[in-house]
Amino acid sequence: PRRVSEPRRGASRAGERKPPREGETMNSAAAAHARGARKTAVATARPLSSCPASASCTTLVGGGARRRGGQHVVLHPPRASSSYSASSSSSPKKAGKKKKTAAKKDAVAVTPRDFEQRQKSVKGCDVLVEALVREGVDVVFAYPGGASMEIHQALTRQEGKITNVLCRHEQGEVFAAEGYAKVTGKVGVCIATSGPGATNLVTGIADAMLDSVPMVAITGQVPRRMIGTDAFQETPTIEITRPITKHNYLVMDVKDIPRVVSEAFYLARSGRPGPVLIDIPKDVQQQMLNASEIDVSLDPSRFLEYYNERLPEPPRKGLLLDVARAIANAKKPMLYVGGGCVDASEELAEFVELTGIPVAQTLMGLGSFSEMHPLSLQMLGMHGTIYANYAIDNCDLLLAFGVRFDDRVTGKVKDFAPNASIVHIDIDAAEIGKNKAVDYSVCADMRESLKGLNKLFREKQVEMNAGAVQKWTDEVLEQKKLKAMSFPEYEDAIAPQHAIKVLEEVTEGNAVISTGVGQHQMWAAQWYRFAEPRRWLTSGGLGSMGYGLPAALGAAAAFKAAGEKVTVVDIDGDGSFLMNVQELAAIKAEELDVKVMVINNQHLGMVVQWEDRFYKANRAHTYLGLKDKEWHKSEEEVDIYPDFVKMSESYGIPARRVIHKAELRAAIEEMVNHEGPFLLDVMVPHIEHVLPMIPGGGGFKDTIADGDGSMFHEERPMKGL
Repeated sequence: PRRVSEPRRGASRAGERKPPREGETMNSAAAAHARGARKTAVATARPLSSCPASASCTTLVGGGARRRGGQHVVLHPPRASSSYSASSSSSPKKAGKKKKTAAKKDAVAVTPRDFEQRQKSVKGCDVLVEALVREGVDVVFAYPGGASMEIHQALTRQEGKITNVLCRHEQGEVFAAEGYAKVTGKVGVCIATSGPGATNLVTGIADAMLDSVPMVAITGQVPRRMIGTDAFQETPTIEITRPITKHNYLVMDVKDIPRVVSEAFYLARSGRPGPVLIDIPKDVQQQMLNASEIDVSLDPSRFLEYYNERLPEPPRKGLLLDVARAIANAKKPMLYVGGGCVDASEELAEFVELTGIPVAQTLMGLGSFSEMHPLSLQMLGMHGTIYANYAIDNCDLLLAFGVRFDDRVTGKVKDFAPNASIVHIDIDAAEIGKNKAVDYSVCADMRESLKGLNKLFREKQVEMNAGAVQKWTDEVLEQKKLKAMSFPEYEDAIAPQHAIKVLEEVTEGNAVISTGVGQHQMWAAQWYRFAEPRRWLTSGGLGSMGYGLPAALGAAAAFKAAGEKVTVVDIDGDGSFLMNVQELAAIKAEELDVKVMVINNQHLGMVVQWEDRFYKANRAHTYLGLKDKEWHKSEEEVDIYPDFVKMSESYGIPARRVIHKAELRAAIEEMVNHEGPFLLDVMVPHIEHVLPMIPGGGGFKDTIADGDGSMFHEERPMKGL
């Protein structure tokens, strides 16, 4: 057994860091999947209530167990029922009309009272789906396979309660679950089969971990007796996902399913949100359970005593008073807000009105404070505005709210906010002081902390140095005028920034925007301004190409389920779009209203930009078109490769290409006003760079503010450039 160490990312990624209790150990479930293990003996984890709920914690539950050497060992897991009937009847031999009637009754029963009227036994897969219904799940993203088909059969019996959106790839479904979670604030749910199905979820699970997205991923697993035998489509899902989940479970007994599902949702959405994985062997899904044994009045917190102890307490008034006094004494205060403020946007707006402090937002924090507000300096960091980075560089007090001092924000850490005292408020104790030393720290929920601070200023228990702050604000706003964002205006060619700006104008800034990863992502963050939270879907921490289209799909599915009419636009790059282009099929089949605007420069644009700036413009496999037919040189439309218009039309989705600046606005209006999905392929110059730019490891003084690829190599320029 290994000693429980301090969690990798804080107290269950939420709460004060406490040392493990004396003598605590947690046995790895890895033996269940160890290569060469030919028995069904499984070393189990201690109950979750007695282990630190860390980001790398595992619970193996169920199975006939006995003690051996201080640990549980499952020697012979109970066999599943031999019945494979879809009916919940305990008499599998019954057939005909009676069997069909039972199946119909089973499909309707979902509430706790209905269990009293049910037949004697239900399958584990039905127990699982009913547990999802009790958690309020209305949409899941699931792709079937051998080890998960029982779950899909159960989903068909609950079609009135849960809709399954059939994405065309497991990576598509996990990104869609993220998109759903980001626009709703609820837990996203994805389901995959064992082996390659489970491993295809890994990138999205890691993405949700880094961006603090509440998610429950459910995977099928080979039958219990085959675990550890290198069976067909067997992978050690628990071991693979342990470092990238908030918690995970291997369910070995059907009786544990209701409790595990309840715990998983509680863990995913409490504290600092994150992904939780449930791995369920196929024979457990088929195992029969007496309806009277199903506990439907679960309180997950009663099983999670140690986890709850480590959740942060409400912010203490004394700590907030210290912070308020530091703010009142500052002459040049500055707000640096991130994803932790997304659900505290109203409180943040009130705080700004009470204090008059300028605001800069991280990539993940966009929309937490209206970018239309005069005190908004928009995004800071590597590709942030010059005036936002100027304010950070010159402030004397930095208020870091719901952030983690990511390297793409700080650059060279010692040069970040060099003249400032730092206040850090975050729900995850592990983030405080991790990358940057701070002077004041509060480990607490951001909304409650802002409420407390607002009360202090509203009741004038602390008063701002209004004259000094106004002088500072005037200085910063002057920089906002002097260093305003700009982009090149071409005679005929379309600047990518211009395309995004026109999209904002046509949608009046009210669209939900998703992106892939690359130049188009940064341009979207710079040029599409957000007035409210949960309108911006992007892969921030992991930077996963292929995120944009399925995330937009998930958002559209959420709005469709809620009966809301919201414009959802995926601003994508040609490289990112290709990585999950198959989800056009799901969008068409599910009748989801997703617009796709591809910023197409025929290259991996961000890598090209770095090649230009730091590798003497040497092209190293960053051109995505045909080698002998380069559109940027020939200017022949036939040389554009691949043809996204034909590709989209092959999926039954109308599409259009725009090359000339004069046609852009009409094309975007056509896309936005079209009923149903639509793809617009916008051709742009590949020489354009995302600016401003602070090179990796640099500081504010290293800012690059002008130039493009034409400075670094000789190519025949396009007409109109």
